[in-house]
Amino acid sequence: MKKPDGSFGSGPLQTVIDRLPRTRKFWVGFSGGADSTALLLALQRSRNHLTTPIHAIHFHHGLNPGADSWLVHCRDFCRTRDIPFSSRNLKIQPSGGISTEEESRNCRYQAVADLLGCDETYLTAHHADDQAETLFLNLMRGSGIEGLAGIPALRKLGNGRVARPLLQWRRAELETYLLRHGVTWMEDPSNLDESFDRNFLRNNLFPTLETRWPGVVKRLTRSARIARLTSEALAEFVNSSCSDLLANNHKMPLAPLLQLEQPMQVLVFRQWLRRQEIPALPEVRIHEFLDQLAGSRASSRAEVRWSQWQLKLYHPFIWLQDLSILTNCARQLWTGGMKLELGASLGYLQLHGSPVCIPQGWQVDSRRSGGKIRLRTGGSRQTLKELFRKLGIPPWMRLSIPVLYWGEEAVAIGDWIIADRLKSWLDSNGLEYRWCPEDSLLGELRSACHTSTVDPPKLLG
Repeated sequence: MKKPDGSFGSGPLQTVIDRLPRTRKFWVGFSGGADSTALLLALQRSRNHLTTPIHAIHFHHGLNPGADSWLVHCRDFCRTRDIPFSSRNLKIQPSGGISTEEESRNCRYQAVADLLGCDETYLTAHHADDQAETLFLNLMRGSGIEGLAGIPALRKLGNGRVARPLLQWRRAELETYLLRHGVTWMEDPSNLDESFDRNFLRNNLFPTLETRWPGVVKRLTRSARIARLTSEALAEFVNSSCSDLLANNHKMPLAPLLQLEQPMQVLVFRQWLRRQEIPALPEVRIHEFLDQLAGSRASSRAEVRWSQWQLKLYHPFIWLQDLSILTNCARQLWTGGMKLELGASLGYLQLHGSPVCIPQGWQVDSRRSGGKIRLRTGGSRQTLKELFRKLGIPPWMRLSIPVLYWGEEAVAIGDWIIADRLKSWLDSNGLEYRWCPEDSLLGELRSACHTSTVDPPKLLG
C-alpha cells in the first residue's frame, strides 16, 4: 500500500479508494467514534469524485449503557450531511470461553456478510495503531506468520469484500483531521478500561516503547506488511503445489496429505481454512490433530474442535464441519401441501408435479435407532445405519438427513434412496420427490449420494 504523503484528508484517501477493486456500493461501518467518523467525513467530502455510492451502517450492540445515544448521534451526523444511513441490532451472547469483545466482533461480521450484496464492499476504519496492536497481541499469543501479518487491507466476505483503507494513517492524524474541520465524535468510556489488552497496550505499553524506540508503531506496521507479503507468497505456493488437497471446501483426502512432510501438512491446513475465511486453528492444535492422523487405531478417532468448527476423520477423508449449523431433522407430520419446510440448514422436501393429496401416515424424521427400509417389494429389510455407511455419510451428519416414513415404515432416505412403495406412488401420480438442503455440505453430500458408485443392488448386498 502507498505510504502516506502528508496528513490524512479526502485527497490521500481518494488515492487509496481508487485502487480498490471495482464495487457497486461502499458500506461504511460507522460507530460514531473518531476513526469511523474521519473515514465517513473524508468520503463524504470527496463524494463528487467517487463513482461508487456510499451508505453508512451502524451496528447497535446494546452492550454500552449509552448505546442508544450513539445510534442517535450517528443518525443525526448522516442526516445533516445527506449520507444514506441504516442500523442493525445485534444480540451478543458470549459462550464457550469466547469473550464479549470477540463474540461482538463475530456477530458484527456475520451481520456484514449477510448484508453485502454481490460485488459490494464494507469499509472499516482500522488504522496503523490498530495494526500495530494486533501484531503485538498476536505475537503474545505465539501466532505464526498469518497472525504476524495482522489485519488484511482487503479480504473476501460473503458475496462481497471488506476493505481497510486507513491502515497507513495513525489515530492522531484522523483526530487532527476532525478537529481541523470542527467535527466532534463520541468517546467510548470502555477505552479507559485497562482490563482489555488493547487498552493496556494503547495507554501504557506503547507510550513506554515509543520513548525507547521512536516510531514503534511504524516499525510494527512495516513488519506486518512484510509478513503479509510472505503469507500471501506461501499461500500461492500451497495453492499451486497442493491443489488436489484444497479442491473441496468440505473434505480433504487423507492419503495424499499423509505423504507430505508435517511442516507442509500444517501449511495445507492453514491455507484450507484461510481460503474459506474460517478462524485460524492454533498451530499446537494442528500438530495434535496431525499426530492423531499419523497413528493407526487412534486415527479413526482423530478430531479437533475450535470456535464453532470441527475437523474430524471419516475414512478416507478429513471433514470440515460448521457445528453452528449442524442440526437434527425434527419429527413432523406431512399432512398436506407439495412442500415441507425442514427448518434451519436442512432446507425443504418437495413433490414436483400436479398437486395431490398426501397419503395418510406420512411423517419426516431423522434416522431412528434400529430403523430399517425395504427397498424392493418382497425383498429383505436393510438397516438405515448400514445404508448410510455404504454411502460414506459421516456418522455425525446422519441425523441431519431427512427420512420419510409411511406409517412406521421408512420409504425414503434423503431423495436418493426411494423404496418401491413410494416409487410406485410417485410414478402413478407423475411426481418427483426432492430434498433441497440449504447447507452447502449437506448439498454436496446429496449430490455425492446421487452419483455414488454404490448402486441399489450393491446396497442390497
